[in-house]
Amino acid sequence: MQIGTVIQNFRVTNVRALNELGCNLWEMEHEKTGAQLIWLDRADENKTFGIAFKTIPEDSTGVFHILEHSVLCGSAKYPVKEPFVELLKSSMNTFLNAMTFPDKTLYPVSSRNEQDFLNLTSVYLDAVFAPTIRHEPNIYRQEGWHYELDGEQNLTYNGVVFNEMKGAMSSVHRLANSGITNLMYPDNCYQYNSGGDPAVI
Repeated sequence: MQIGTVIQNFRVTNVRALNELGCNLWEMEHEKTGAQLIWLDRADENKTFGIAFKTIPEDSTGVFHILEHSVLCGSAKYPVKEPFVELLKSSMNTFLNAMTFPDKTLYPVSSRNEQDFLNLTSVYLDAVFAPTIRHEPNIYRQEGWHYELDGEQNLTYNGVVFNEMKGAMSSVHRLANSGITNLMYPDNCYQYNSGGDPAVI
Protein backbone atom coordinates (compact mmCIF):
# COMPACT_ATOMS: atom_id res chain seq x y z
CA MET A 1 0.00 0.00 0.00
CA GLN A 2 1.33 3.38 -1.02
CA ILE A 3 0.34 6.89 0.05
CA GLY A 4 -2.65 7.81 -2.09
CA THR A 5 -4.01 4.25 -2.33
CA VAL A 6 -7.80 4.10 -1.74
CA ILE A 7 -9.28 1.12 0.14
CA GLN A 8 -13.03 1.01 0.84
CA ASN A 9 -13.17 4.81 0.34
CA PHE A 10 -10.30 5.41 2.78
CA ARG A 11 -7.28 7.13 1.23
CA VAL A 12 -3.83 6.36 2.69
CA THR A 13 -2.36 9.71 3.80
CA ASN A 14 0.77 8.59 5.66
CA VAL A 15 2.80 5.47 6.42
CA ARG A 16 5.51 5.36 9.07
CA ALA A 17 7.46 2.80 11.07
CA LEU A 18 6.98 2.64 14.83
CA ASN A 19 10.18 0.87 15.83
CA GLU A 20 9.35 0.83 19.54
CA LEU A 21 6.23 -1.28 18.75
CA GLY A 22 7.80 -3.22 15.91
CA CYS A 23 5.11 -2.25 13.42
CA ASN A 24 4.03 0.10 10.67
CA LEU A 25 1.37 2.75 11.24
CA TRP A 26 -0.99 3.53 8.36
CA GLU A 27 -2.98 6.76 8.51
CA MET A 28 -6.08 7.00 6.32
CA GLU A 29 -8.92 9.41 5.74
CA HIS A 30 -12.43 8.62 4.51
CA GLU A 31 -12.92 10.50 1.26
CA LYS A 32 -16.56 11.48 1.85
CA THR A 33 -16.75 12.13 5.60
CA GLY A 34 -13.16 12.96 6.56
CA ALA A 35 -13.23 10.25 9.27
CA GLN A 36 -9.69 9.35 10.30
CA LEU A 37 -8.49 5.76 10.50
CA ILE A 38 -5.27 4.40 11.96
CA TRP A 39 -4.14 0.83 11.35
CA LEU A 40 -1.18 -0.73 13.14
CA ASP A 41 0.21 -3.56 11.01
CA ARG A 42 1.64 -5.67 13.80
CA ALA A 43 2.34 -9.38 14.33
CA ASP A 44 0.02 -9.74 17.34
CA GLU A 45 -2.54 -12.51 17.75
CA ASN A 46 -4.74 -10.16 19.78
CA LYS A 47 -6.87 -8.18 17.31
CA THR A 48 -8.06 -4.80 18.56
CA PHE A 49 -10.51 -2.25 17.20
CA GLY A 50 -11.68 1.02 18.67
CA ILE A 51 -13.90 3.80 17.43
CA ALA A 52 -13.59 7.19 19.11
CA PHE A 53 -15.46 10.48 18.89
CA LYS A 54 -14.46 13.95 20.02
CA THR A 55 -16.93 14.76 22.81
CA ILE A 56 -16.22 18.17 24.37
CA PRO A 57 -18.41 18.83 27.43
CA GLU A 58 -19.82 22.28 28.12
CA ASP A 59 -20.90 21.45 31.67
CA SER A 60 -20.79 18.65 34.26
CA THR A 61 -24.13 17.03 33.35
CA GLY A 62 -22.30 13.96 31.98
CA VAL A 63 -24.22 14.06 28.70
CA PHE A 64 -21.51 12.18 26.77
CA HIS A 65 -21.15 9.57 29.52
CA ILE A 66 -24.92 9.03 29.41
CA LEU A 67 -24.76 8.74 25.59
CA GLU A 68 -21.86 6.27 25.90
CA HIS A 69 -24.12 4.01 27.98
CA SER A 70 -27.20 4.68 25.87
CA VAL A 71 -25.77 3.69 22.51
CA LEU A 72 -24.92 0.27 23.96
CA CYS A 73 -28.63 -0.39 24.66
CA GLY A 74 -29.52 -1.92 21.30
CA SER A 75 -29.17 -0.90 17.68
CA ALA A 76 -30.75 -1.41 14.25
CA LYS A 77 -29.05 -4.76 13.52
CA TYR A 78 -28.96 -5.89 17.16
CA PRO A 79 -32.30 -4.82 18.71
CA VAL A 80 -31.83 -6.49 22.10
CA LYS A 81 -32.05 -4.52 25.33
CA GLU A 82 -28.42 -5.01 26.38
CA PRO A 83 -26.18 -6.35 23.58
CA PHE A 84 -23.17 -5.54 25.77
CA VAL A 85 -24.33 -8.04 28.42
CA GLU A 86 -25.11 -10.67 25.76
CA LEU A 87 -21.63 -10.23 24.26
CA LEU A 88 -20.00 -10.77 27.64
CA LYS A 89 -21.84 -14.12 27.95
CA SER A 90 -20.87 -15.58 24.59
CA SER A 91 -17.77 -13.79 23.28
CA MET A 92 -14.15 -14.85 23.62
CA ASN A 93 -13.16 -11.19 23.95
CA THR A 94 -9.97 -10.13 25.65
CA PHE A 95 -11.36 -6.61 26.12
CA LEU A 96 -14.85 -5.17 25.76
CA ASN A 97 -15.85 -1.81 27.17
CA ALA A 98 -16.58 1.84 26.51
CA MET A 99 -15.06 4.92 28.13
CA THR A 100 -15.77 8.62 28.37
CA PHE A 101 -12.69 10.80 28.79
CA PRO A 102 -12.68 14.57 29.41
CA ASP A 103 -12.55 15.24 25.64
CA LYS A 104 -13.46 12.00 23.81
CA THR A 105 -15.56 8.83 24.00
CA LEU A 106 -13.99 5.51 23.03
CA TYR A 107 -15.55 2.13 22.20
CA PRO A 108 -12.75 -0.51 22.11
CA VAL A 109 -13.04 -4.28 21.53
CA SER A 110 -10.42 -7.00 21.32
CA SER A 111 -10.28 -10.75 20.72
CA ARG A 112 -7.76 -13.40 19.66
CA ASN A 113 -10.41 -15.19 17.60
CA GLU A 114 -10.86 -13.54 14.19
CA GLN A 115 -14.58 -14.31 13.76
CA ASP A 116 -15.33 -13.19 17.31
CA PHE A 117 -13.34 -10.00 16.65
CA LEU A 118 -15.36 -9.28 13.49
CA ASN A 119 -18.64 -9.95 15.37
CA LEU A 120 -17.67 -7.57 18.20
CA THR A 121 -16.63 -4.88 15.72
CA SER A 122 -19.94 -5.24 13.85
CA VAL A 123 -21.97 -4.86 17.06
CA TYR A 124 -20.01 -1.79 18.19
CA LEU A 125 -20.14 -0.08 14.80
CA ASP A 126 -23.89 -0.60 14.58
CA ALA A 127 -24.27 0.63 18.17
CA VAL A 128 -22.51 3.94 17.53
CA PHE A 129 -23.97 4.62 14.06
CA ALA A 130 -27.51 3.20 14.41
CA PRO A 131 -28.41 3.15 18.12
CA THR A 132 -31.94 2.38 19.30
CA ILE A 133 -31.82 5.59 21.38
CA ARG A 134 -32.63 7.55 18.20
CA HIS A 135 -36.19 6.13 18.43
CA GLU A 136 -36.46 5.38 22.17
CA PRO A 137 -35.80 8.48 24.32
CA ASN A 138 -36.54 6.52 27.51
CA ILE A 139 -33.17 4.78 27.09
CA TYR A 140 -31.49 8.13 27.76
CA ARG A 141 -33.64 8.67 30.86
CA GLN A 142 -32.93 5.14 32.11
CA GLU A 143 -29.17 5.59 31.71
CA GLY A 144 -29.04 9.25 32.85
CA TRP A 145 -31.56 9.99 35.57
CA HIS A 146 -35.29 9.74 36.21
CA TYR A 147 -37.76 9.83 39.08
CA GLU A 148 -38.81 6.60 40.77
CA LEU A 149 -40.98 5.66 43.74
CA ASP A 150 -39.18 3.69 46.42
CA GLY A 151 -40.78 0.94 48.54
CA GLU A 152 -42.42 3.55 50.78
CA GLN A 153 -43.74 5.56 47.83
CA ASN A 154 -41.19 8.33 48.25
CA LEU A 155 -40.04 10.03 45.07
CA THR A 156 -36.32 9.38 44.47
CA TYR A 157 -33.73 9.90 41.73
CA ASN A 158 -32.42 6.86 39.88
CA GLY A 159 -30.38 6.14 36.74
CA VAL A 160 -27.42 4.00 35.72
CA VAL A 161 -24.92 6.83 35.19
CA PHE A 162 -26.38 8.86 38.09
CA ASN A 163 -25.77 5.93 40.48
CA GLU A 164 -22.37 5.10 38.97
CA MET A 165 -21.20 8.67 39.45
CA LYS A 166 -22.64 8.90 42.98
CA GLY A 167 -20.34 5.99 43.81
CA ALA A 168 -17.38 7.47 41.94
CA MET A 169 -17.79 10.91 43.53
CA SER A 170 -18.02 9.48 47.05
CA SER A 171 -14.23 9.10 47.04
CA VAL A 172 -12.31 11.91 48.73
CA HIS A 173 -9.52 11.54 46.16
CA ARG A 174 -11.97 11.85 43.25
CA LEU A 175 -13.57 14.95 44.82
CA ALA A 176 -10.16 16.54 45.39
CA ASN A 177 -9.06 15.76 41.84
CA SER A 178 -12.28 17.21 40.44
CA GLY A 179 -11.82 20.40 42.47
CA ILE A 180 -8.19 20.77 41.40
CA THR A 181 -8.93 20.32 37.69
CA ASN A 182 -11.77 22.80 37.97
CA LEU A 183 -9.34 25.39 39.39
CA MET A 184 -6.48 24.56 36.97
CA TYR A 185 -8.56 24.72 33.77
CA PRO A 186 -11.21 27.41 34.33
CA ASP A 187 -11.45 28.34 30.64
CA ASN A 188 -11.76 25.01 28.80
CA CYS A 189 -13.56 21.64 28.84
CA TYR A 190 -11.21 20.09 31.43
CA GLN A 191 -12.84 22.15 34.18
CA TYR A 192 -15.93 19.90 33.91
CA ASN A 193 -16.67 16.44 35.21
CA SER A 194 -17.15 14.58 31.89
CA GLY A 195 -18.56 11.54 33.72
CA GLY A 196 -21.20 13.74 35.32
CA ASP A 197 -21.47 15.37 38.70
CA PRO A 198 -24.49 13.78 40.44
CA ALA A 199 -25.54 17.22 41.67
CA VAL A 200 -26.04 18.43 38.08
CA ILE A 201 -26.66 15.25 36.00
